[in-house]
Amino acid sequence: MFNFSGFVKSLGVVIIIYITASFILGLLQVNNVAVILTVLYILCYMLNGVVAPIWNEETPYFASFISSVTLTFMNMLYAVFVLDIMVFIDPETVNMGLVRNSMISLFMTFLFIKIMARKKKVLKC
Repeated sequence: MFNFSGFVKSLGVVIIIYITASFILGLLQVNNVAVILTVLYILCYMLNGVVAPIWNEETPYFASFISSVTLTFMNMLYAVFVLDIMVFIDPETVNMGLVRNSMISLFMTFLFIKIMARKKKVLKC
């Protein structure tokens, strides 16, 4: 069964890390927007792929997918309403963002589950 409170916890952790990483990149005065976005997206969606199965052990892939889609739409809404960037005009951009971010999260979930299964197997012996 899907654990909604675990879903909210994982989103909260990822958003806090996102804000913290943004603050650190700002303090380091990184001026290249492409570098900032790449670092933040990869960091946060990889973290999402690890954190989502921790709080949703029964449905780790579904939790990771829903979390990544939610984070993607939150990022897009932030871009539209705060930064005044019209990301919803080009459907290819929306599709590419959803696919890329979901794939990063799902791949990290797969790796995390395999590593934890191997760890349990080693500890069991």
